[in-house]
Amino acid sequence: MKRNNEERAKTRRQQQNSIDPASVLNFVAPTEFVELPSKGIGYPQGHPLYNKETIEIRFMTAKDEDILTSKSLLKKGIAIDRLINSLIIDNTIRSEDILISDRNAIILAARSSAYGHIYETKVKCPSCSSTQKMSFDLSQGTITEPDFPEDVQELDNGNYMYETEYSKIKVEMRLLTGRDENTIFKALKSSDDAAMSTQMKLFVVGVNGHSHPNIIQHFVNNIPAFEARDLRKAFNSLTAMVEVKENYTCNSCGYEQEMEVPFNADFFWPDR
Repeated sequence: MKRNNEERAKTRRQQQNSIDPASVLNFVAPTEFVELPSKGIGYPQGHPLYNKETIEIRFMTAKDEDILTSKSLLKKGIAIDRLINSLIIDNTIRSEDILISDRNAIILAARSSAYGHIYETKVKCPSCSSTQKMSFDLSQGTITEPDFPEDVQELDNGNYMYETEYSKIKVEMRLLTGRDENTIFKALKSSDDAAMSTQMKLFVVGVNGHSHPNIIQHFVNNIPAFEARDLRKAFNSLTAMVEVKENYTCNSCGYEQEMEVPFNADFFWPDR
């Protein structure tokens, strides 16, 4: 009798282990379409987001929260990339290859759907360094679309050509992706390179038809400051932006400034 009971119990366990949880719960993770600030402009032909205005992502789950709390991923600086890759429905699209503005839009949408539109965090006063709580309404984010100057030519490969006014140097530029953003952060963290020249070495991909890194580096290091300013201005006009800003007034010293939400891992865990 005891043996029969054990066999029946074993059979029940085997049956339970063979059950597909998805069929029992009948649960489908909801998805949403996120508007791309770039409108798909700036991606090369053949890229999955070329000329696309939206991207479909699913809502965050508890498993996705594990990505954002992984000490290993946070230390390597790849937690956000892993999260975005996990959320995108089209697995041919990689976070590292998405334009920075579009990545930020995805991060903003994911955070809003997971925890609501109100983002509360602590900010430090730029004047007196005192800290205080501040709230941002993520539903009030603004998108600045690209503005193409007349002196910038769009190329078939998704890049742009700009000729400097004084030196008459033809500069080929490309928009920056998540991979470039990670490169900038790592470079600034490990060296004394200036942010502007580091960025310029990434978005300049050709000088008078030459694409060798040594030629690009020489150009960036020696371009006159006023022409470098005009070049950055032309580049910035081509770059779409998504921003969430609120007016800040320090409770201690009265300093006033417009504060912008940074789209990093702490954006999901402000009190971590």
